[in-house]
Amino acid sequence: MKKSISRGLFFLLHLAGFILLWFVVRDLHWKSFLKELASYPAWKYAAGLIILAGVYVLKSWRWQLLNRSFDIQIPLKTAIVFYLSAGFLSVITPGRLGEFAKIYFLKRKFNVNTSMATSSVFLDRIWDVLVLSLFASISMTVFYAGISFMILLLMAALFVCSLLLILVPGAIFKPLLFILQRFSRLKEKVNEVYMMWKNNRFNNLTRALLLSLISFLMLASIPVLFSAGSSYPVDFMDGIGAISISNILSFIPISIAGFGTRELVFTEIWKLSSYPKEIAISISTSYFMVTYLGSLIIGGIVYLSRLKELYRPKEIRQMRDENS
Repeated sequence: MKKSISRGLFFLLHLAGFILLWFVVRDLHWKSFLKELASYPAWKYAAGLIILAGVYVLKSWRWQLLNRSFDIQIPLKTAIVFYLSAGFLSVITPGRLGEFAKIYFLKRKFNVNTSMATSSVFLDRIWDVLVLSLFASISMTVFYAGISFMILLLMAALFVCSLLLILVPGAIFKPLLFILQRFSRLKEKVNEVYMMWKNNRFNNLTRALLLSLISFLMLASIPVLFSAGSSYPVDFMDGIGAISISNILSFIPISIAGFGTRELVFTEIWKLSSYPKEIAISISTSYFMVTYLGSLIIGGIVYLSRLKELYRPKEIRQMRDENS
């Protein structure tokens, strides 16, 4: 009964994204949208996949560096395999199973305890939030003055919290350790993670920051790539604004694969720069096709070719439920 209720709430919550999508496209001029979408040549999709592959390599490298901070020595090749496989699992399964997959890949291959593996994966996501919130705040302040001050304040708060967690982990961990005083075993594990991160947080800091910045800018270039040569070429800063804000909203569990939130951001943000809705939706659709189909194809090939060394989705889900 509990599982059925949880699943029901999960699907109802994610239905909000599709309802949002309907409101965004209900007045769309479909003929113009399809004409614009059909005008993008195949080589642009191929180029987008190459860019995406580069992003995966850079993010895998960053994750390898973060693992070293927790004394997890993982070769770059293995980190790439784990990262691509997790991306594939995130696409084909609900509930962001890919993030849990990276935890259990580390446990199985390197005998890492759950606390350390979870921390490395969590901090990897924090780096994404840091860069996304930074660029979102900059783009909204400089280029999108018409956006609500409360949204700008939220982005700035995300940036500050992410920066504190990376540079001053005590600001987050000390209150958490105080709350966990009655749970001695859990407190001991959290404290172990805190001390290791505190003592190693400046190791590879510059490289991790550069890798995060470069990988994001590569991702933000995909909308520019598709619009190049069209009647409405997208400025690079417009690409940065749309990608940063839409990716932050994708963390909110109201959308499956970003449907609804992505289209809303592309249309509302680019409307401030006078881009027609049909252009915004066509480019956001192409961006989705590259990122999600790219994860499906590139990640799927890697995952299926290394299946004997990795967990299957059912096993990962069972272990997640056992440890939740």
